[in-house]
Amino acid sequence: MRSAVPDFVAGDGRSRRAAQRVPTLASRRRSVFKPSLLAGIVVLLIVVTPLLPLGCRKIPTDAEILQTVQSILAEISVTHKLDGREVVFEISPTVEKRTITLQGKTSEPSLKDELISRLSAIKGAKVQDAVEVLPSKFLGDKTFALVKEPVINLGDGPGRNQGSHVVTQAKIGDILMLLEEKDGWYLAQMAADRYLGWVSDREIWRVDKATLSSYLSGKVALVVAKMTPALGTPGGKETFDKNLVQGVVLPVKSVDERWIAVNLPGRDVAYVKASDVKVFDRIDQVFAEKKGADAVIATAKQYLGLGYLWGGTTAYGFDCSGFTQFCFRMNGYFLRRDADMQYEMGEAVPDRKNLKPGDLVFFETYKKGPSHVGIYIGDSRFIHAGSSKGVAINSFDPSHSEYSLDLDRRYLGARRIIR
Repeated sequence: MRSAVPDFVAGDGRSRRAAQRVPTLASRRRSVFKPSLLAGIVVLLIVVTPLLPLGCRKIPTDAEILQTVQSILAEISVTHKLDGREVVFEISPTVEKRTITLQGKTSEPSLKDELISRLSAIKGAKVQDAVEVLPSKFLGDKTFALVKEPVINLGDGPGRNQGSHVVTQAKIGDILMLLEEKDGWYLAQMAADRYLGWVSDREIWRVDKATLSSYLSGKVALVVAKMTPALGTPGGKETFDKNLVQGVVLPVKSVDERWIAVNLPGRDVAYVKASDVKVFDRIDQVFAEKKGADAVIATAKQYLGLGYLWGGTTAYGFDCSGFTQFCFRMNGYFLRRDADMQYEMGEAVPDRKNLKPGDLVFFETYKKGPSHVGIYIGDSRFIHAGSSKGVAINSFDPSHSEYSLDLDRRYLGARRIIR
């Protein structure tokens, strides 16, 4: 209609030729009337159409609306690269009489807002929101926690944090964000890498935001030794049956030449050897310095011979991606938790001939896609935590004694994190 009306008013070839004739009264009335009638029809349609019965307009069916809802959910997931290991976005939509009912939960309020905004634009549909935004309101103000044992497992469900159910580990002093509770277990998100897992209430100290800020407000000590015991008194009995591991960060109470007194989460003070830790003025300084590839490799080589541990992220045992994540974090670089996640980071190194020390090398092992990762150390060699030999060095060069034909064949690609 927009293209026809301007052409008619301006006049096409026929209207210009007709204007050269002497018009009769009737012809003059018709020439004046037609555009007025056309405009009137357009206005009438605009005014009357919304008043017509629904059957006169195309309104999507419940099935069509549900299909649109599912498409929007899929688009949001792809656009934001949502991963259930890091984000809770569990939405179940139903449609009845053109009313979209959303049930479920999410840890990201902005995703819920985007979803409702897009659904509200669906013609003829209404949205009923029953999605819970985590943390659950039943947790009250204490939606944070600090790990209070030397090393704990995070599991794939309440009461399931052993063996193949382990998804990752946390160290004493690690900060967790609590999302929901079930039977004395909490769905927690690691503050360091956003990874999700279930923890027992016996292994954490629940706090509110103010308590957490106060606890971490002063100097902190980073454990730099592979392991160190926490003692009840200087030179006294050990507080735990396990040692504190490299990478643990705890607030400092006092310092002397031989001993550092640290505040244990939800517990009393413990003492650690001053030579086994490094003190920082603020917690945000601890992993701030990017130390380069040589430092990452040096950290990795400390653990040669250490056995493999599924889900492991500490000096008591690593899995492959837990090992790379740890080595990089200790030297100022962030990596996501799993091998396939790390494969999405940094920049690709298309040709293996162009590998540099510190590059991550990936392999396709027990499943399709990147399922194993190591750190390239130069001269065709790489260090990794393998399921059979633990932390070891292998090579891509058949002339080397460390050559692995199996891993050579399974090589998938590399990513450069350190530039």
